[in-house]
Amino acid sequence: MAAIGITGMGDLAHILEHAHTDETSGTRTGRACPGHGLVLGGDADGTTLRRLAGQGEIADLTWEVPDDLAAGHAQVFQAAIAAYQAAEPERAEELWEKVRAVWSRAWAANYAALEFLQDAGLSKFSPVKPQRWMAASFEHHTSPHGLPRPHIHNIVVAALTTGT
Repeated sequence: MAAIGITGMGDLAHILEHAHTDETSGTRTGRACPGHGLVLGGDADGTTLRRLAGQGEIADLTWEVPDDLAAGHAQVFQAAIAAYQAAEPERAEELWEKVRAVWSRAWAANYAALEFLQDAGLSKFSPVKPQRWMAASFEHHTSPHGLPRPHIHNIVVAALTTGT
């Protein structure tokens, strides 16, 4: 079973410190993007995210992959690293392609969860439903403890959650 957790409001610095360093850049999602001139699927750069968030609150909605997907990810992720370290580039690339396939499934499920939550609405953001979010989604390959546990942080700018 996948889990989605709503962690503290306002911890933008934690996510941005990892963006463009040890994790991939964020991806813009959410219904509010077109209304703010933001391309869906585009890079969620820190400057724009800080500008949109302003002094307002943000929410970190963390989506964790189900156990079976996490186990499959860990297996191919570790095998890809081992192949790379063993100077087997063709095998490593084949395994990285499998890692990308796992992430494709994770992104699809994460997007579906965000759509569901926008329809359900979060009263902390706005009483209006459906809500229009701008989310910057960041993928992470490991848990906070360094274990292979894929998850996606969805930074939602609370000021942009008004209904349609």
